[in-house]
Amino acid sequence: MFRLEIMDRRRILLIFGATFFGALAWLSVTMGEQYQITLTAPLTIVDVPRGWAIRTPVPRTIQLRYHGDGWRLALLQLGAEPRLEIPFPSLRQVGFDFPPMDNPAPANRVLEIPPRIIMQSDIIELAPTHTGVRLVDVKPDSIYLALDRREERKLPVVLDMTTMFREGYGQVGEATVTPESVAVAGAASNVRALDSWRTARTVFEDLRAPVDADVPLAVTATTLLTVFPPAVHVTVNVQPFAEKVVGGVPIEGTDIPGNREIIFIPPKLDIVARGGIKQLATLVPGDFRITVDYRSIIADTTGIVDPIVAAPSGVQVVSRRPDRLQYIVRKRL
Repeated sequence: MFRLEIMDRRRILLIFGATFFGALAWLSVTMGEQYQITLTAPLTIVDVPRGWAIRTPVPRTIQLRYHGDGWRLALLQLGAEPRLEIPFPSLRQVGFDFPPMDNPAPANRVLEIPPRIIMQSDIIELAPTHTGVRLVDVKPDSIYLALDRREERKLPVVLDMTTMFREGYGQVGEATVTPESVAVAGAASNVRALDSWRTARTVFEDLRAPVDADVPLAVTATTLLTVFPPAVHVTVNVQPFAEKVVGGVPIEGTDIPGNREIIFIPPKLDIVARGGIKQLATLVPGDFRITVDYRSIIADTTGIVDPIVAAPSGVQVVSRRPDRLQYIVRKRL
């Protein structure tokens, strides 16, 4: 029995060794073949003249396609992330300014600093490489850079946010953003085209407690603008929801001529409101306003009108009692 166990163990070791060396041989042959890989390199334009900014679209990254054997390409991939920093003054000047068609420059524009162009040769010179590996393609192969005076503006922040609540919970009041505005700097023509700055798309799910979180601001794909601060603080008041009947809310007529008066039947309504438990606890009839416009009465032919109910922020009006409102119009005595 002992001898059989030793033989089984040797057989397992032989099988494992044969499999390992077979895989190693296959890997050696495979990695010796020629391949192509594509690496993504962040692009940064440095040494832009003081007081100026790039106004034309610039890609955030450059696609670099390399050709070589598998081993050398693997070493290139395992190395440090490729980064491209290109000094603006070192680039070739362009003798004329051709702005994007969707943002043409005035015909009498005086270009104080000539535009530049990034050529494929500039990228190849700065791109990382490895012995036995060739850089065979660059995308994009050229980038046009035109400048405009640098400008900074304060812009309001717009929340790009979706909130989803657990059953029985909901939002009370408006979400708050701190700070409410951010400083946006860049080429004047680009900054002046903006009226706000959005946050990055953010989704909060299954909420049953208040939100108190930092949310990053959106990043533009190609327009070189800087935003400060890079994130804002968002708070959302989330409470368990309930319903409450608020009774005896008076009805008001609006835009009634001086020689007319309206008698509503009934003169008051009860409101069924839904909202946060803490908020509902403090609600009183004076927090609501029920109005009927005189013009809607004149246009009515049924003798029944639909009033407008204004509720506090974060409170939902579920229904009103009674739901039918009649009226009498008469001359003022």
